Amino acid sequence: MALSIILYLAWLIITILYAMKKPFSKIEISAIIFFIFIIDINRSWITNDELKYITYSKVPLNYTAYIIHRTFITPVFIVLGMSSIPRNSTVLKKISAILISSFVLVLIRIVLLKFDVVYFHQWNLFYDYLYYVLLHLLGYFILNCYNSLVLKGAKN
Repeated sequence: MALSIILYLAWLIITILYAMKKPFSKIEISAIIFFIFIIDINRSWITNDELKYITYSKVPLNYTAYIIHRTFITPVFIVLGMSSIPRNSTVLKKISAILISSFVLVLIRIVLLKFDVVYFHQWNLFYDYLYYVLLHLLGYFILNCYNSLVLKGAKN
């Protein structure tokens, strides 16, 4: 059941991102997804395999749901949250979009917890919420660095 819910959510998030009017170019979106993907893979490796704060299910279908969540849903939903507001919006709108998007990612994590896909040992949902907020901020930082490098490269 967890796999079907996660597949549906991944399909829905990717479809919404594809259909919506985006304030970022395809290259900017690709850069953000790539860097968020790298950070998320490394964080999950450290917290799950090295520190054993979180363990995931050994059932193949549940493990597949966990991999889809880690690989597709988290990076693409962060880009979706960043793309939901225009570039020239106020800081308050950006912060509210970050907080709402992070809350939705925590709700998805609750679904994973309810279907026994992941187990928390020395971890809780507040840590996940802080992690997702930091991932959003990292996404904005990557976007800012990417834009400054592109603009600097265009001037030379």
